Amino acid sequence: MTDMVQALLASSYGLAALAFGSALLTGLVATPLIIRWAKRMGWVAYPREDRWHATPTALMGGIGLVGAAFVGGAASGTIDLLWPVWVGGAVLFVTGIYDDLKGMPPAGKLIAQIVATALLMMEGYLFMGDWHWAISGPLTFLWVAGITNAINLLDNMDGLAAGVACIAALVMLMVGVPVELSAVVGIMAAVAGAAAGFLVFNFKPAKIFMGDCGSLFLGYMLGAGALVVQTEVPVNASFAVMILPFAVLAVPILDTTLVMIVRRWMGRPVSQGGRDHTSHRLVFLGLSEAHAVLTLYALSAAGGALALAVLVVDTLLFYALAALVGVSLTMFGVYLARANVYAATDDPSPAGGDGAPVHRSPTETNDAHLLFRLFGHRWKAVFGVLADSALLAAAFVVAHYLRFEQGLTVSQEEQMLGALPLLISIKITVFAAMGLYRAIWRHAGTPEIVRTIGASFLASGASIVGLGLVFAWDAFSVSVWIIDWMVVTLAVIGVRFGFRGLRQYFLARTTSGPRAVIYGANDSGALLLREIRQNPELPYDPVGFVDDDPLKKAQRVQGLPVLGTGQQLAAVCRLYHVDVVLLARRAMDDDERSLARSAVENVEVPCHEFEMTLMDAPQTTRASSDVLAPTP
Repeated sequence: MTDMVQALLASSYGLAALAFGSALLTGLVATPLIIRWAKRMGWVAYPREDRWHATPTALMGGIGLVGAAFVGGAASGTIDLLWPVWVGGAVLFVTGIYDDLKGMPPAGKLIAQIVATALLMMEGYLFMGDWHWAISGPLTFLWVAGITNAINLLDNMDGLAAGVACIAALVMLMVGVPVELSAVVGIMAAVAGAAAGFLVFNFKPAKIFMGDCGSLFLGYMLGAGALVVQTEVPVNASFAVMILPFAVLAVPILDTTLVMIVRRWMGRPVSQGGRDHTSHRLVFLGLSEAHAVLTLYALSAAGGALALAVLVVDTLLFYALAALVGVSLTMFGVYLARANVYAATDDPSPAGGDGAPVHRSPTETNDAHLLFRLFGHRWKAVFGVLADSALLAAAFVVAHYLRFEQGLTVSQEEQMLGALPLLISIKITVFAAMGLYRAIWRHAGTPEIVRTIGASFLASGASIVGLGLVFAWDAFSVSVWIIDWMVVTLAVIGVRFGFRGLRQYFLARTTSGPRAVIYGANDSGALLLREIRQNPELPYDPVGFVDDDPLKKAQRVQGLPVLGTGQQLAAVCRLYHVDVVLLARRAMDDDERSLARSAVENVEVPCHEFEMTLMDAPQTTRASSDVLAPTP
C-alpha cells in the first residue's frame, strides 16, 4: 500500500493532485483571514463610476492567492525545477503590492515585467525559441507582458479573472500530464488550486478583490507557463506550437485586443479604465453579470479543448479546427465591438443595483462603426471573403479526415494542400455571384438559407469540375466531396446566421421593465414580442403568453412559455407577479377579442392593446418665401 501511494505521488497525476489540493486548501483558509485583515487596515474598494462593483469590497486578495500558489508549489517540490517562473512571479507580486498600496506608473510595472521575462530567457524559455533570437526575443517580451496585462485588464468583474486563470492553468496541466512534464504540472496545478480557492470568495457577489498583486502574478504565471509548455511539449509542427498558447489564453487575448482596437478607433485613451470590456458588453447586451462570466468561462474552456486537441489529432486537422474556432471567436468579437456601450457609459444616470448601466438596449453603432471606417461600405464583403476562405480550407481538410479515419498518406496530404488555392477561389467566386456578400444577415430568414444551400451546392459542383480538369476526375473521393459540401454548408450558414442568433439570444435575455404577459400566442403575439425586445421605448419584461387555445399550454413561442388560458389569466398574473397584460389584437376575430377583454377585466393589472397600423405621411408644402426667383 505504501509503495502504491509513493508511486502515485511520483507520477504526474499524484503531483498534480498534491499541488492542487495544497493550494486549494490554503486558499480556502487564508482568504477569509485576508478579508478581515483588509477591512481592519482600510483596504477596501468603494464603488466608482468607472468601476463595476456596487458595494464596498475588501482588497489585497492577491496576498492569499499568491501564498496559496507557493504552498502548492512547495508541496509538489517543483519550485526549484522552474525557479525563474516562481522568482518572476514573486517580482510581479511585489510590484502589484506596491501599486495597490502606493500606486506605480505604467513604466515601473513594465520594467518589472521585463526583469521577470529576462529570467525566463536566461533559462532558454522563449516564444518560438527555434526562430532567430532577434525575432523570438522581442516576441517573448511582448508575449509575457501582453498576457500579464491581459489578465490584469480581465479582472473587471466578480470571478472573471480568477475563473479564466483557473481554466487556463488546468488546460496547461492536462497538456503536461500525458507527456510527464513534472515542472509544468506542479506549477499549473498550484496556480489552478490557488485560483479556485480564491474564486470561492470572489465570484458574484464578491467578498474580496485580488488587486494588482494577484492579477499581475496570475498573468505572469500563465504567460510564463505557456512558454514552458510551448518549449517542452513534443509537437513536430512549429506553427501548431505557436498556436497552442493562443488557444489556451483565448479569452484574455480576445478581451485585450477588442478593448485596444475599439478604444483606439473611437478616439479614447487605451490606458483609461472603463466599462467596455467583453464582460461589460455581454451585460450591456442583456446577460446578467454571472451569466456573462460563465459565458467567458465556456469560451475559455473551448479554447482549452482546442489546445488539448494538438496532442491527439494530426497537425493538419488541428489547423483546420483552429481555423473554425478562430472564425467563430472573430465573429463573436465583431458582434461585441458593434455594441454601442459608450452611449450607455457616458450617460450620467446612476448605475443599477449590480453596477451595470441602466440603459441595456442592444442598440448598435451607425454606419460610422469601426469596420465601416476601415473598409468602407464593402466591409461585410471583405470580412465575408476572409472568413469564408478560412472556413472553406478547414472544411476540405475536415472532410478528408472524416473520410480517411486512419489518417492521410503523404501523397494525399500534398494533393489536398495543392488543391486548396483553386478550390477556395472557385467557391468564393460562386458565393459572390450568388449574392452571399450583399445580404444583411441579422435579418436573414428562410430565403437566405435556401440561397446559401444552393450556393454551396453550385460551388461544390464548380469545384469538382475545376479540380477535375486540373488534377484528375478521380483525384478526390466522392465521399470527400459530399462531406465537404455538408461541412461548408453548415459552417457558412452558421457564421452568417450566427449574427442573427447572437442578436436574438441577447434580446431574449434583456429583463428590464415591468413584468408583462402577452395575451395571444399567435403571429400577432410573436410580432409584439419581437417589437418589445428590439424597441427600447417599450420597457417591458415579457414572462410568457396566455392563449384561449388549451392545446398551446406549456408550449413555447420564441423561447417564452404559454402559461395558461385566458380563463387562468388571474392566476397566472398572481403566480408570476405580472405588472401589465399586453393584448395582441391583430390575429383575433371579434369573438376572440371579446373573450380576451372579458378575461382581462377580471385582472387587477393594467392592460394595453397592441395593433400595427399604417398611417398616411403628413404632406408638406414649401412656403413661397423659400422659392428663389431668378434675378432680372
